[in-house]
Amino acid sequence: MAGFSFNGVDYLSATFEELSQLTDDDKLSIIMPAAELLAEKHSAKIRQVFNQRSGTLADSITVTTKTDDDGVYAHVSPKGKHPKSSRGKRMKNTPRGRRSSGKYSGSNAEIGFILNYGSPRIPASHWMENANEEAEAEIEEAEQNAWNDLMEKKGL
Repeated sequence: MAGFSFNGVDYLSATFEELSQLTDDDKLSIIMPAAELLAEKHSAKIRQVFNQRSGTLADSITVTTKTDDDGVYAHVSPKGKHPKSSRGKRMKNTPRGRRSSGKYSGSNAEIGFILNYGSPRIPASHWMENANEEAEAEIEEAEQNAWNDLMEKKGL
């Protein structure tokens, strides 16, 4: 019997018949437990590595879902503005020369990126990569359990 593997969850496999019966909501029900678990692991890793007092970056990790022509997916990332980052002023060209367009505060995504990959003054911590590696087995288990529950519910 022919099989098919998901992109991103390649340890779960199914027959073409089983895949043809999956709706976008079914697919989301499989990946959402893993995405929520990953968001928790990212927050915990940020708190562990950076000893954050305010928790602004750690609390900003969210899961968003999207459905498009390629299918459905869950995106785990920091959201919102980071109140303690001062990135200076954004400049824009005007007919009277370059002018400030007001103060610019960095986003949590920018802060997370810089802390993960580093900058000329900040060493790379690889917090996101480490959190992903540490959570890999738990994520696989969560997706496998969601898959099994869905197949049981559908009687497959």
